[in-house]
Amino acid sequence: MMKHYSRLLAFISALLVSRALASDFRVTVGISQITGQVGTGFDPNRIIPSAGDTITFTWLIPSYINNPTTGTYSVTQGSADSPCKPLGGGFDSGPKTTGPESAGQAPTMTFQVKDSNPLYFYSSVDNQCQKGMVLGVNTPASGQGSVESYIIAAGGNPNVDTTLNSSSTTNSTSTNSNITSTVSLNNSTTAKGSGTANNLNSTTTAKPKNGSAAINMIESMPVLLISALALAIFQI
Repeated sequence: MMKHYSRLLAFISALLVSRALASDFRVTVGISQITGQVGTGFDPNRIIPSAGDTITFTWLIPSYINNPTTGTYSVTQGSADSPCKPLGGGFDSGPKTTGPESAGQAPTMTFQVKDSNPLYFYSSVDNQCQKGMVLGVNTPASGQGSVESYIIAAGGNPNVDTTLNSSSTTNSTSTNSNITSTVSLNNSTTAKGSGTANNLNSTTTAKPKNGSAAINMIESMPVLLISALALAIFQI
């Protein structure tokens, strides 16, 4: 009986360790990938998460942008074969309106990555996808299957400046978003390896924010310690 308990606790501990090491990739909706200002785009517009990681989409306009213009955008899952068209049964946030970080309120949704297949998200509002509002997950940096090729295949221009008319300055490049609501959706997707912060034409590849990964680790530490202690007790 004691052996069964020990094996069960060891299994639970392994699961908790795996969860603790998962990272969260933050993607801001409604930020131009070219200028970093409010506009039609995702920031970043290319990420390389691993299986088990999460992607948090936030419509929260960063505080470094002064007097921002709000906009309405969606995060809709598409496929490489049908650019700017929804993938049946895929992730779809529906149209949501951005809000300034100073107000502390804006929609937030979370998507869990499950494998290493390339993934595409776009905004289905009006012709925002053709204007370049596409996010690539585990996609090539260039060439076939890249964000640029996806936009071009849809009849768009990946290098167009989609910044909205607004008075904005970039006094800082760091953000600390206050998430007001989180929705977990267990649709497919994923990746392998870690990304590096580079600018490739209009494509930005990003690593998860260190703070997010650290928070995941810290939140799991008490549970890990409890499991380890319980395992030690049952083995005595």
